[in-house]
Amino acid sequence: MNKTTRSITRNRVQLDLKPEQVRLLESLEQKLALRSRSDLLQEAIGTLAWFVQETLRGRKVVSIDPEDIDKLGHLVELVSPNLMLARGDLYEHLVSRPNRGLRQLWLKGRNLTVGQLVATMRANKLDPSEAAEDLDLPVAQVHEALAYYDTHREMIDAELREQRVWLQDRGYVVEPPPLPR
Repeated sequence: MNKTTRSITRNRVQLDLKPEQVRLLESLEQKLALRSRSDLLQEAIGTLAWFVQETLRGRKVVSIDPEDIDKLGHLVELVSPNLMLARGDLYEHLVSRPNRGLRQLWLKGRNLTVGQLVATMRANKLDPSEAAEDLDLPVAQVHEALAYYDTHREMIDAELREQRVWLQDRGYVVEPPPLPR
């Protein structure tokens, strides 16, 4: 791959579903007010990841009526499955650092966010293997970061814009000056 091409690895999964399963997916998509079937499947994967995580911790996952919540001594509530996908403990090469004021994940062992990695790759027109070599990172870490970015693009891009404004407000030059003609 040449340096001018940037690609994000995506895997397409094809499922053979029965008509009643397709109707169920369409119904869930509408009831949850999701934009796409992809969003629905991401929610489902997040829910499954939460369920597995709680089960591995030895907890029982139950469904109860809201009126009975007060009867429980302790509970862990699943608010949004997509939030589970953002948690660092679900990733091998990414970690959460909530005390840093950013919601996006960081590359494990580095003081580098996923957004900073993506911005560096864009600025230098690097593909994943070139970025791994230039930044001395495992290629698997770069691919995992790009997959995370693809899932959380809006949040990461918003944080990158906020960082840019913060730097500009303090007088830092964030874009190189135009080249003389």
